[in-house]
Amino acid sequence: MAPKLSVQEKKDLDRFTKFFVLKSAQVIVDSRLGNKITTQCKTTSEWFNLAVPDLPEVLAEAKKAYNEDCVLTKLPLCVEISLRTVEGDQMVLESWCLGILPDIYEYNSPFTQSVYNRMGILLKSLVSVTRVTPAYKLSRRQGPDSYIILYRIYVGEPVSHALGDGYKVVRVGQLCTPIGTLHLTVLYRTKMTISPTTSGRDNSIMLKSDHFNTNLSPRHGRCKQSDEKNTSLEDGMKVGAFAVPMKQKIEAEVTIPETPFRSLLFTRRDTSSAQKESSSDNPAVENEEQNGNSPAESHTSDLTMMSTNDDFIMVDLKTPFASKNVNAELGMFYREWQTAPPLQAFTNIPTLAEQVQDLTKQLENFESDMNKYDDMLLSLCHSPNNN
Repeated sequence: MAPKLSVQEKKDLDRFTKFFVLKSAQVIVDSRLGNKITTQCKTTSEWFNLAVPDLPEVLAEAKKAYNEDCVLTKLPLCVEISLRTVEGDQMVLESWCLGILPDIYEYNSPFTQSVYNRMGILLKSLVSVTRVTPAYKLSRRQGPDSYIILYRIYVGEPVSHALGDGYKVVRVGQLCTPIGTLHLTVLYRTKMTISPTTSGRDNSIMLKSDHFNTNLSPRHGRCKQSDEKNTSLEDGMKVGAFAVPMKQKIEAEVTIPETPFRSLLFTRRDTSSAQKESSSDNPAVENEEQNGNSPAESHTSDLTMMSTNDDFIMVDLKTPFASKNVNAELGMFYREWQTAPPLQAFTNIPTLAEQVQDLTKQLENFESDMNKYDDMLLSLCHSPNNN
């Protein structure tokens, strides 16, 4: 059973709880505005030593929720944060709940100052926790072209089913008072999937009144079909340059067109039969024969395209100034330069006696030419340009 409080103690506790609820709502809504909040230090005292700007809107919504009655009798109080897109779809992001457990209480006289200080600490913890949930990052990215963040303050238990599957519950903190334990929790969404809802705008497609009228089927078309016979797609086709002339047959009924490029699949036909067929079907060939031109010469390039085997022709490349056996020359060149040839200086190495004899001859030659070297040095010394 809760202890009996004096009138002044109960009055102080009700006032502290009231301002604690109002400040909690202000902290939650301020963190979802999408802007960084900077406050200046004031010379006057602030409630719970926390400089949080009070929004008149939030203050009015919070007071409307508990209807100016005792706040303790209206708990739990919830602040719901939701997201609404430009298309009108809405999704609940999180729900902050302030409740009370009347069975768990603590009374230490005097308790007024200790409860007031603990409320200030719990509010500062709330400021930190509001910046770590996923809704804070979404609120920083909100805009009029994408989505906006909304809030709702109401009395009652949080609507957990609106948060989707896999939502999480985090206890921000609790505070023991003589009338019960105040606890602050948050329930936030983990799966950010928007379920489309019915929006106020009508996005239906405008249809004509006779759009699905069965009387307007192709059998009963509005336009009369002509009685002329339809011809195939081959009718009126012109033979292009270097193309093999084909027989054009006009059928009474619509015929299925032949396979595209069907002529490329045929094997090489006999030259004489092709010439006969082309000469009989194409009057231009007869005119060429009368003028003295050979039809075989005019259709040489046409007949070469009839066979798929002649698509790629191997041409023997003959390089100028090259011998016939190129592979042999390449092999010989590679073998010659694969290893360096031996030096001839080391093939015939003279003996020691020959080297000494050659050395004595060189010394004798130097002694005999010594006078010439002396004369040359004297001439250099007596020259006018000597240094």
